[in-house]
Amino acid sequence: MRTYQSFGKCICSGKVLFIVAILFQFQVVGFSQVRNAWVLGDGEKVFRNEDHHPDKSGNFVWDGKTIRLKGLYNEVLAFQVIVEADKSGATALEISVEAPVERLSNKVIGGNTLKYGPQGTIEIFSEHYLHVKDSTAPNWYYGSIAAQPQKMTGWIPDALIPVNALPGMGGFPLDIPPVNEKDMHFIKCSLQNQGFWVDIHLPRDQKSFPSGIYYGRVQVWEKGKIVKEFPLEITLLPFYMSDKNQSDIWMYSGNLKPYFPDMSQAEIDNMIKFEAHRHRINMEGGFEANRSVFDQNIMDKYKAYLDGSAFTPSNGYHGPGEGKGEKIFPIGMYGADVMGNTKDDIQKQSDLWVDWFRKNATDITYFWYIIDEPEDHKVFPWIKERTGWVKSNPGVGKSLPIFTTSHFQSELAGSIDIWAAFDGVDLNKLQAVRNTGGDYWFYNGNRPRTGSVILEGTAVDFRINSWILYKYGINEWFIWESTHWQHNHQGPKGNLHQNIFTNPLTFMNEKFEYGNGDGIVFYPGKMPFYPEQNRGLNELLPSIRLKNIRRGQQDAVIMQMVEQKIGREKVISIINKVLPKAMSEINMTDKVPWSENGNDYEKVRDELLKLL
Repeated sequence: MRTYQSFGKCICSGKVLFIVAILFQFQVVGFSQVRNAWVLGDGEKVFRNEDHHPDKSGNFVWDGKTIRLKGLYNEVLAFQVIVEADKSGATALEISVEAPVERLSNKVIGGNTLKYGPQGTIEIFSEHYLHVKDSTAPNWYYGSIAAQPQKMTGWIPDALIPVNALPGMGGFPLDIPPVNEKDMHFIKCSLQNQGFWVDIHLPRDQKSFPSGIYYGRVQVWEKGKIVKEFPLEITLLPFYMSDKNQSDIWMYSGNLKPYFPDMSQAEIDNMIKFEAHRHRINMEGGFEANRSVFDQNIMDKYKAYLDGSAFTPSNGYHGPGEGKGEKIFPIGMYGADVMGNTKDDIQKQSDLWVDWFRKNATDITYFWYIIDEPEDHKVFPWIKERTGWVKSNPGVGKSLPIFTTSHFQSELAGSIDIWAAFDGVDLNKLQAVRNTGGDYWFYNGNRPRTGSVILEGTAVDFRINSWILYKYGINEWFIWESTHWQHNHQGPKGNLHQNIFTNPLTFMNEKFEYGNGDGIVFYPGKMPFYPEQNRGLNELLPSIRLKNIRRGQQDAVIMQMVEQKIGREKVISIINKVLPKAMSEINMTDKVPWSENGNDYEKVRDELLKLL
């Protein structure tokens, strides 16, 4: 295995590299087990056994020869390299990225080993595939058969494994194993794909790095030899992508301590907070501050996440969102008992919480998460009683907003302030709710009204939701869980740990399992409960779905920038080319009206960039 710097650049003699490039450029050597390699953007999922993907001969980011990307300072660009082998597999595969250089200034993106530094970063991952055999799912993933994704089963890529993971577990070099004879009956194509994911964090430093074209190369290696090479051109535009998000995404994470026993709780909290923040997400709800009655000491420590001082280089944070705080804070989660059960307790707690936020975090959206999914009318009197205690409070606590995960229900209109519905926002009710001082959000995703959270959803399912937030002026998307590595507590296996690298089904009841990938956006770098799946890394591993959340968030920032120049109506007219309607404009029995093709979103993004 060759030596890599942390950003993935291959260290190799320039003269030797040049000679090898001339010999092997754009062709595969005859002795190789690699049959082909090609490139596409970050808005697609290429299944392991898929030999007729429409992007294979060329697409928006790759014309069949050269990879061309375009972005702003502080933006993260991404693409995929797909390596093909036949059913006998291939051994000792790697890819490398020669860090792109601006030829006049000789400046290099990702030019040293400082991860997430101001000069940019290059990260390389291998794609891990999960076998989806059964796509049976309740209607909270898609409202009808018409709204289902077109491709539902097969080996689907999702987890992204860093190159420094253990060899054989996604780290470099890696093998494409031969197809097992028992699997021959369901593999209909003659090849196997191995995807590689590349993130390129463009520089934050506008003074030191000139705008213009940066040139590099992407190489595919097999057994220590280059078997394919692609020129890489990155156009760095003279604009800066704000660290402030245009729209907010709130995501929950459960208890990770059992997976990282040699890390302190503070280290684990920073790990999950930092990785979410780098992907422009608020990670909220699974922390001591959310799970306990008001505690001055706990909140004073937590304040660093809210005011942004935790997300600074001096505290070990680098990347998008430096110095920017989180925007949301749930008091309790899923109806946890943190406010007490008597009128006196609830009024006292509401006073303490409101007083602290007024003094310490005035721009934070905070609320009491009173109950989860109150669909049974039998609980309505209980809700009205407790919210009545808050609203009749003679102290400052009377202004504490009340939140629940439900569509708008008129019976609770005077009790609940903030609604979040799994089947999308009722746009006819949105303004009326806001007129009373409340708000209306959505959570998870339910095709066709929003992108879905399931593994068999398209890559753009997670990208489109930020476009929906922008288009309809909705303030929040809540993803119920990102590290659902334990079985659901309602099921027969209780909270037993799941083997999530081999079984994509994350829910079960007494009769069947369902929900491929629901609740999993990160994967564990350590796997103490299934040692054969251990990647050997004390870190969270990202996913293709996570990367598409970030892509959508970056798109929304660009939309806001263009809006300031040409007006909101013109931006909406451009967005409508791929997103003509969503939310309650769509019947749940309709087909998905928005484009499911990643190239279509790249074309609209490019049109917006040109308007800058």
